[in-house]
Amino acid sequence: MSNQSDVYLHIDINSYFATLLQQETPALRGRPLAVVKDVGRTCIIAASKEAKALGIRTGSSLPMVQKTVPQIVVVPVDFALCWSATSKLKTLFESFTPTSELFSLDESFIHFTPLNRLYASPLEFAQKIRAEIFAALGEWVTCNIGIARTRFLAKLASETALPDSITEVSIEQETVLLANTTCSDACGIGHRLGKKLAALGVSVPYQINFIPQADLERAVGLFWTHQLRLMAQGNEPLFLRRLSLPPQAMKSVGRSITGWRLCSNEAMIKRTLYNLVAEVAHKIRRMHLAGRQVSLFVSGGDRHWNNFVTLPHHIWHTKELFYWIYTHLYQ
Repeated sequence: MSNQSDVYLHIDINSYFATLLQQETPALRGRPLAVVKDVGRTCIIAASKEAKALGIRTGSSLPMVQKTVPQIVVVPVDFALCWSATSKLKTLFESFTPTSELFSLDESFIHFTPLNRLYASPLEFAQKIRAEIFAALGEWVTCNIGIARTRFLAKLASETALPDSITEVSIEQETVLLANTTCSDACGIGHRLGKKLAALGVSVPYQINFIPQADLERAVGLFWTHQLRLMAQGNEPLFLRRLSLPPQAMKSVGRSITGWRLCSNEAMIKRTLYNLVAEVAHKIRRMHLAGRQVSLFVSGGDRHWNNFVTLPHHIWHTKELFYWIYTHLYQ
């Protein structure tokens, strides 16, 4: 739990993949953009600010979007461009503090408290960071910055604000934020956990405070009951507190693929699984690693399924890994 005097910033680039493409190609600016993995793919992996204003979201089906928004512009993602921009962001944040915490390709946390003697206020610091991002990545790239006493609240503030804004949450405003933000916007509450909370009548994080302990434990288990109680008070769950720890060795290696359409052909599914397993095993061996916990996630339409198994020994061979994935998890 953070000290009451702590201040964190969460910096999040608006519509990262799409905005970078618009920065590189001025003809795309101001137009609704749907970014896909490659030409011919039908799952939208990112949407521009203009597309989001029309209701288009990540994960939307491209054919369905094209029916309702015929003016949508479809472009393949440029991963090299994104990696380059992320490298610039990392260098930029580390020029302010060596302890900046990169949370994903397009977002980072900065602990402002150790820097408070260098700047008049967190707001002044945030404005300086925004100007530096503008200079480093280009005039079309905007960001949201949330300021609060915990990473959880700072991220919640930045993600629920309008694009290109700085939002400062005082201690007096925390309850209002937690009571007016949906659970789906809260970092750590995913689709499955959200469904369990909805069954308890919970739609915003603050409502978790009023769910009886026994009911919450029965619905989500002891671990998540504790984590959710922390979130409901604006405090940091375990996965955010871990950002303060020294970097550790890689804990997992994974691969995923998005199909062209729903597939029920078992031979094709088996072949696809084997190819993914082969890629994972190759990377494991190249990094001189091995693992004991094997997991599988499958989704299609509005259905999702995942499971895992912990083995008695470490493995790194393709055939053995595929045996556990296909025989013990998939079948």
